[in-house]
Amino acid sequence: MTNFLNKILYNVCGDTMKPYIKVLIAAVIIGVFTAFFFYNDIKNEVIAITNNNSEISLFQVGVFKVYDNAINFTKNFDDAFIYEDNDLYRVIIGASYHNEAKIKLEEYFTSQNITYYIKEIKVKENFIEEITNLELVLIKCESDEAKKALNKSIINALKPYLS
Repeated sequence: MTNFLNKILYNVCGDTMKPYIKVLIAAVIIGVFTAFFFYNDIKNEVIAITNNNSEISLFQVGVFKVYDNAINFTKNFDDAFIYEDNDLYRVIIGASYHNEAKIKLEEYFTSQNITYYIKEIKVKENFIEEITNLELVLIKCESDEAKKALNKSIINALKPYLS
């Protein structure tokens, strides 16, 4: 095979071009291998960046098979809403994305003697952007009334996404 390439290269390019073409072919091969390894290295990061879903924590206080029972149960809470999930009606009283906001809401609900279950769900990234400012204020506030009002705003922002 090399004799064949040598004859072709010698006949086409002459004696002086042969070393340059060998260097060019070697550079192309090295470039292809380098690009392949870089692509494999960043492929997972690109997939993670383009994934528009993020997980949030929902504070769930009840799950019902009958919608009327869920409605009756929401009357026990000021800012609760119902969302349907796999033929079950979940009563939600809070939501958070950032861990610090989650801790603040846990403290608030515990101080109110509310028993809850934390359920993780995926939402679109634009919802996270919408509630980030509310959560930043929630993290810094100490008043129960402020926490309640901010939680209500987060819930109102969440309702359209879960409907």
